[in-house]
Amino acid sequence: MNSFRKDWFLTFLTQILAFLFSFLGSVVLARFLGPEMRGNFALILLIVSTSGLLGTLGIDIANVYFSANKKYDLSDIVSNTYFSSAVVGTTIILFFFGLSVTGLLRELLSETGISFWHASFAMITVPFFLFTTFSSKILLGRAKFLEFNIVIFSQASLYLLLILVSFALLNDRLLGAVVAYISSVILVSLIVFFFVRKLAPARIRLNRPLLKSSLLYGGRGFLGNLVQFLNYRLDMFLVAYFLDMAAVGYYTIAVGLAEKLWLIPGSVATVLFPKISSQDTQSKHITPKLCRMTFLFLVFLSLIFLLFSGSIVSMLFGPDFVPATTPLIILLPGVVFLGIGKILSSDLAGKGRTGIGSLAAFLSLITNLLLNLILIPKWGIAGAALASTLAYSVASGVLGISFAMIYGTSWSDFLLIRRSDITDFRLILADTLTRAHLDPRNVNPPIHRDA
Repeated sequence: MNSFRKDWFLTFLTQILAFLFSFLGSVVLARFLGPEMRGNFALILLIVSTSGLLGTLGIDIANVYFSANKKYDLSDIVSNTYFSSAVVGTTIILFFFGLSVTGLLRELLSETGISFWHASFAMITVPFFLFTTFSSKILLGRAKFLEFNIVIFSQASLYLLLILVSFALLNDRLLGAVVAYISSVILVSLIVFFFVRKLAPARIRLNRPLLKSSLLYGGRGFLGNLVQFLNYRLDMFLVAYFLDMAAVGYYTIAVGLAEKLWLIPGSVATVLFPKISSQDTQSKHITPKLCRMTFLFLVFLSLIFLLFSGSIVSMLFGPDFVPATTPLIILLPGVVFLGIGKILSSDLAGKGRTGIGSLAAFLSLITNLLLNLILIPKWGIAGAALASTLAYSVASGVLGISFAMIYGTSWSDFLLIRRSDITDFRLILADTLTRAHLDPRNVNPPIHRDA
């Protein structure tokens, strides 16, 4: 567990820093854009991210798996990454503009109030997005957590910096937000290119057996990821369809704040997957313990959000965004339960059982879609939040039942804290304090901190 705690600490610390920069970025965007324009920008990024996810084809999942178990030569994995991101990304861009020529896409976007030209401009990032996604998974599979976390940190910090620069230079604030996004995606892809190039040289050829294996292995998880992504974001499109851009802006803030709680299970799952993929980890015992501790953290943080949500939204994003408070509160239970589901899904995927995650995501999506169609016209963004919470609970239930059946555990193993968990928590805390040079036995920090 010592190696796991070290990797988890590095990942968690990085995600904390990335969270701070990302959070500041969302505050700046809300303050400068306002609810309606913020909703427009959110939908533009949603179109781009959906296109990018469609282009992964599961190769990102396979890159973690094959980089960890070393079944294929790393240079072949890197070469296929270059090829796949360039070819698939360009194809998606051409398909997008092909649809726009017919006029169908323009009409669809105009009906929901999305700026077609801004969306078209942002689409040029898809090949860079794919390259960063594929390459960062290679770093993760090879346990290069330092480099992986630098990439994560760069995404958030560069984006914030470029938002501020763009707003200072451009009068069109929506255009400034899009330019900042495009610039940050391209710069981050250059950073990850530098790291991957140091791992292995890229050969100018395509390894077809590797590509086939990647599509077969990653394809199972890809379907789950795609469905889960739609589970997270389909309600944004439906809010735009049934309501208006201001409602999308409010809901974007609520979802963004609630999903910040996934910082903890996200960092755990990031480290857990390659560990389980590369060795015979006793996940029957480790994973339930991680779930219990994560559940405790999430409940505690949710209570803080519940008590101070109105003040947090008003103070940070401005009084114009106060309507985001109600959906934020409704989303909290679902976020807590799906946080546990994320850890279980990562464990099962690491053992090659990616189909279970896909099934859970699919059932959750169906639940989400049906409930959104009923609840959004009736209760607005509060209805969308309730639909998401119930759908997230369905996904976590399927994952929990599956894990329990496979490993012979019970729900109490996931949720009920034990004395040994307190001991492990104290060890993690002590290790964290030591690494941060905040050991209580040595209050004064070392003089030669960089030595």
